[in-house]
Amino acid sequence: MRIHFKTSYEHDIRLFPDRWTLAVYATLLAVAFALPYLLDDFFLGEITNVLIWAIAGLGLMLLTGQTGQASLGHAAFLAIGCYANTILIEQGVPFIIAFPLAGVITGLIGVIIAIPVLRLHGI
Repeated sequence: MRIHFKTSYEHDIRLFPDRWTLAVYATLLAVAFALPYLLDDFFLGEITNVLIWAIAGLGLMLLTGQTGQASLGHAAFLAIGCYANTILIEQGVPFIIAFPLAGVITGLIGVIIAIPVLRLHGI
């Protein structure tokens, strides 16, 4: 267990608390970039599914764990992004372009839904 003695407010806003954490994340990023060259399509698809569910879990943890809010919209926007990605890939768009584009499409749909929702009052 590491104990970080903080002496200034800059310690609270640093992305990596120490060099070890930076090295761990840099190694994970290097492995993530190397995986398409090391694994076949089946295992790469399985790892992609695990990472997608990890992103969904982190978002849900942030929403319910940190803020204490409950939301069913979290799963709905995850589904919109998944469907947008699948439709783009079926239309012939390469995955490296379809994946971020699906996020942009989901964000735009979120903005369209948020405009009338922000005018609501009460429970």
